[in-house]
Amino acid sequence: MKITKYILLAASVMTLGSCAKFLDIKPAGKLIPEKGDVASFDRLLNNTNTISWTYQNNNRGNVLMYLTDDLELSDNQAKFAWYDGHPNIDCYFAHIFKQPYGNPDNQDYYWNWGTYRQAQYFNACIDGVNSVRTDDVAEEADEIVAQATVARAWTYFYATLGYGPVYKPGQDNSAKTIPYRTQSDVMGAMEDLSTQQQVFDRVLSDIHTHYDNLPDIAASNTRFGKVQANAFLAFYHLFTRNYDSVAYYANRCLTMAASQNGGMDNLFYDMNLFSWADADKVAEDPDNKYTSSINTSQGEDPVTASYNREICLYRKTANAPSADAYPSAEFLALFDEAYDLRREYLFFEYNGYKTTDGGVTYDDGRKVLNYQTKVAQTCGFSYPEILLMRAEGYARTNQADLAVADLNYLRKFRMKPGFTTFTESDPDKVMQEIVNERRRELPVGSPKRFFDLKRFVLDTGKSWCKQSITHVVEGQTYTAEVDSDYFILPIRNAVLKWNPQWGIELDTTPWSNSK
Repeated sequence: MKITKYILLAASVMTLGSCAKFLDIKPAGKLIPEKGDVASFDRLLNNTNTISWTYQNNNRGNVLMYLTDDLELSDNQAKFAWYDGHPNIDCYFAHIFKQPYGNPDNQDYYWNWGTYRQAQYFNACIDGVNSVRTDDVAEEADEIVAQATVARAWTYFYATLGYGPVYKPGQDNSAKTIPYRTQSDVMGAMEDLSTQQQVFDRVLSDIHTHYDNLPDIAASNTRFGKVQANAFLAFYHLFTRNYDSVAYYANRCLTMAASQNGGMDNLFYDMNLFSWADADKVAEDPDNKYTSSINTSQGEDPVTASYNREICLYRKTANAPSADAYPSAEFLALFDEAYDLRREYLFFEYNGYKTTDGGVTYDDGRKVLNYQTKVAQTCGFSYPEILLMRAEGYARTNQADLAVADLNYLRKFRMKPGFTTFTESDPDKVMQEIVNERRRELPVGSPKRFFDLKRFVLDTGKSWCKQSITHVVEGQTYTAEVDSDYFILPIRNAVLKWNPQWGIELDTTPWSNSK
């Protein structure tokens, strides 16, 4: 009966809140696993819902990017693209800091489709494996449980960074954020909300407790092996501000990955070896970049593949907007237009937003748009990001020379020949350039810039620290403090009403989808 419950649970996880077709795929394994059949539960880790919907709404966008300094809206977009009743009007409200951003009574896709659906798969896998494990498959069972547990920790860590305030090491982090749910029984009592410190402590404990049971090489980059776990630990310690640990774990990740892939160079694409698939057409008219894909001579994998050489841990990221927002002028200014190949392949000029209203045409004209989708992006970890985490660890521990070496190593893959190498030795100038490089590398649709703004707010007085973010929309200026409720996602009424034991009052603020 217990095993049957887990099978039914796994089936319910696949169907609830999802229209994905899975019954037309021939089942693998047995319908009801027997003792020793841990492989049947291992397959839960291959479901696409374990890697998707992280901070994504129903149209694959997210609110978090609209809160940052990476995007701006034109007057025409604000007037017409973001119309009354827009299904994702919460993104527009976030950009002008109008709370609550979304209807408190509607479901929260980030919470339901992202965090807790992912966690449900991981919990079902853990409980299922433990229900059928035997001494004969103990090692395999331990590995599967380790992968599911660390993946669950990653999910909860990302959640507490969005649903919690700025984490302040050594200070009061007792704000309650999310329930760290560890059971798969859908009828089981819901856990209490964990404080942010409790989430941080549990995440670190889960990684270290299960690290030795992780495989040296994961079966795919959607799963956790030791390489991915080290990247996670480096990222984790960016927020605890233990920068020697950031450098240590990032270096261990890169060293392991380089050993497994024939050297460090094989973890990166040299964009000098990129070319437009429709090169002749692009030469005739640069607008043909819009429809052309990118070719590379570096390996057989297309650059759009989620398993391409630069992706360490793949988690599908939200799409950056193309029609309803632009890369901000501040963001675009970070790119050297003459030398930076990311500017040529991922951010290039094309026709901007255009619409007709009341017989009048409103046209933004030519604009630089975001085409990062021409190369696969992840909100997990890429090797360029891990390199920059190591550089930050070095820069913040008085090893500026090593940090500069990492910066220039990445730039040789991103810049045209003749670019000027970075030669600064001042720690603050080195750190500022690392922050700039993170913005150039990280997907605009990922939550990473949002997370960075929150952790950098503690670097008071430094050039990369922004205490507030300002957006100008239709001539109006909107400003919000980073260390405030404006940069915290609230738990919506749709969740709270089923969990009165948490003691959080329902949000009764009037809300309308009309601007």
